[in-house]
Amino acid sequence: MIRPMSVILFCFCVVIKPLALGADDDLHSAESDNDRSTQSDRYVEVRQILISGNKVTKARVILNELIVNQGEKVLVNRLGLVIKRSRENILNTSLFNFVSVTYSLHQDETVVLQVKVEERWYWWVFPIFEHADRNFSAFLDNGSWSRVNYGIYIKKDNFRGRNEVLKFRIRNGYSTQLSLYYHSPEYRHKTGWGFAINFQAYNQLPYITAANRPVDLKLLDGVVQYLYKTEVFYSIRSDLSQRHWLTLGYNQYHVKDTVVALNPEYLTPGKERLLFMELSYQYKYDTRDSKVYPLKGNLFSMKLAKTGFGVWDSDLDDFSVSAQVHKHFKFSSRWNWGTMLKGQISTSKKLPYVIKRGIGYNGFINGYELYVMDGTKSVLYQNKLLFTLIEPRIKHLDFVPLSQFAKIHYAFYLKVFGDVGYVSQSQHLASNNMVNSWQYGYGFGVDLVTFYDKVVSFNYAANKFGQHGFFVHLNLVL
Repeated sequence: MIRPMSVILFCFCVVIKPLALGADDDLHSAESDNDRSTQSDRYVEVRQILISGNKVTKARVILNELIVNQGEKVLVNRLGLVIKRSRENILNTSLFNFVSVTYSLHQDETVVLQVKVEERWYWWVFPIFEHADRNFSAFLDNGSWSRVNYGIYIKKDNFRGRNEVLKFRIRNGYSTQLSLYYHSPEYRHKTGWGFAINFQAYNQLPYITAANRPVDLKLLDGVVQYLYKTEVFYSIRSDLSQRHWLTLGYNQYHVKDTVVALNPEYLTPGKERLLFMELSYQYKYDTRDSKVYPLKGNLFSMKLAKTGFGVWDSDLDDFSVSAQVHKHFKFSSRWNWGTMLKGQISTSKKLPYVIKRGIGYNGFINGYELYVMDGTKSVLYQNKLLFTLIEPRIKHLDFVPLSQFAKIHYAFYLKVFGDVGYVSQSQHLASNNMVNSWQYGYGFGVDLVTFYDKVVSFNYAANKFGQHGFFVHLNLVL
């Protein structure tokens, strides 16, 4: 029998090895070219950095993303790499629709960098009308309009021009929510911080998983569950590619006795209330060319979390480790390959149902969009081959009065994909037959990538059980 944890370790080694060897492929390639160049030892000094188009954004936010500073020296043969990576870093702040970085060489052995940006729209005030399912395909399959949220959403990106984020949300429907979020970003070698306060009341909720699907409970009157959640976090950016987060959170759940009667282990055994704290550390190394739709570069992320400290409920005591590795590279100008491996392990053999972990929530196997697999250990491995059907293009919309929306970019990609996953759970209902066995899915599709970090995927996928169908995925959550 193949043990899933052995496969996790093997797959991580397979993916991480090329990650380590290929993290700086562009840099090594550039340096090799430099060795062959007659100007490999010619340095120029960055005399000036000129920034334009930033009507709201502070200049320091943009300067923070450049891989060279004013007064530093750089090899002439590396200027192309400096320009490319600096532009990608600025775009990955999600503050600008378009970014241009150019340079001019001068006879006094200096260089001047010109950075031109076109800012996005930063104020978002609009009504909420959204589905409450795990993904859009699950909502379409459910077909119930009771699983819709409505309300008002206020978000200020680039608050005070410092790349700060401020969010406020009031919504009703499937769940009633009142939330406040603030994040002050980290600069190089400086600490960022933030907090989130969240209150939610659910009129219905999934209380158990049966036949590999969440089963909902809805009462004729009253609220099924109350949730209070508060967290504070600190972050530091040790360099342009590495970030660290330390988060302390407080969670409080209250449910109706009906929930406990139907599933005694929805919280800790037989209880209607669950209070606990969670302390976590997260590390991320990211060299991808785009955080929205990467075609080249690598990502490694790891999270350590301690849940429950015996302060309120000694029945909840868990330590978990999760990690993921992404690698993206080009075969040619139109062909790309992407691979992703993620896994998580918990020390607890069984967790409260409300703390759902496994596959089908924050990540799913293509072809299994309608299902979930709950467990304390899981591994998910995904691969996709991309063909650029329509390269990124710019479209001017002359009839739109706002400049932030009058020019858009878009691109289309054809893809074939194959996924495999495994979830381990020691105790489960017999009808949940997808756990403790390998699952796989495959198919093909087309992706639309456009401005404001929006990706729409149209997929046709099949799974291990011969089930197949058409699925739509949207990343439109703000």
